[in-house]
Amino acid sequence: MVALMPNLDGKPLAKVSDNALEALVRRHGAQVHPRLVAEGWVDLEALEALGFVEVVELTPLPGERVLVPTPTAWRVVEVA
Repeated sequence: MVALMPNLDGKPLAKVSDNALEALVRRHGAQVHPRLVAEGWVDLEALEALGFVEVVELTPLPGERVLVPTPTAWRVVEVA
């Protein structure tokens, strides 16, 4: 599953376009942090139409890679 998280400390690795994010959710599903839904970063109904999505409080471990929204694109971040 793809983890979608609010901003956190870590090393940015790559940008992910909206189309690439949609493909990842279709293929693997997604776990979405509730703050992203509350702040309007993600449209939960649109994501659920793509595949399996669950809203859950996530606490990623150091070294894990998560997707973090920015004003221009999603970024892959390796958690510090």
